[in-house]
Amino acid sequence: MPYYVTGGRYADTTFRTLLEAAPTLGPFDTHEDALEAWRQRARATIDYATVRYQIAWRDDAGGPPVPAPHAPDAVA
Repeated sequence: MPYYVTGGRYADTTFRTLLEAAPTLGPFDTHEDALEAWRQRARATIDYATVRYQIAWRDDAGGPPVPAPHAPDAVA
């Protein structure tokens, strides 16, 4: 299953409205490879409170990347 790193700059820290999408990274063959790319991108933007990235994957039907589900109270 191919993995991708997606995200960008959001309107605020609710992370509901994406203002500026960053280029998607991937595909990665393993979650571990995607996680390393996510770490690099997240560390590079750590000082920006409205920037967030996530690991997504494509389903077997070849649809667009789907973000991983998060708990309602998740802190990232």
